[in-house]
Amino acid sequence: MIEKRKKILIVDDDPDHLLICNILFRRRGYDVLPLLGCNPIETLTDAIDSFQPSLIFMDHFMPGITGFDAIKMLKNHPTYRSIPVIYFSVHGDLALIARDAGADAYFQKPFQSEELLKIADRFVA
Repeated sequence: MIEKRKKILIVDDDPDHLLICNILFRRRGYDVLPLLGCNPIETLTDAIDSFQPSLIFMDHFMPGITGFDAIKMLKNHPTYRSIPVIYFSVHGDLALIARDAGADAYFQKPFQSEELLKIADRFVA
């Protein structure tokens, strides 16, 4: 049986954060696609169509299209709604906005690397 590669799409407007997450996930054996924001939204949908991620980590505070708007679009789209989305941010009301956006889970920044890996492992078994 051929094992499906575990793929994580990380959407954030902070290049340093993308780099750190990319390194952590790759060391754990994930294929990773870092995406510097998602404005216009086609940047995100094109990345999903070509990369076919198993999991998406979505930042909240991004210029143009926020993570909230992007998650709402994904969860209302018939092709993308089944992809788990983890909302991660420094936002103080992250639990509330994650629920309202339709995210599958949320993760508070700043984070401990082991906790970040645990949540990814939970969604990509």
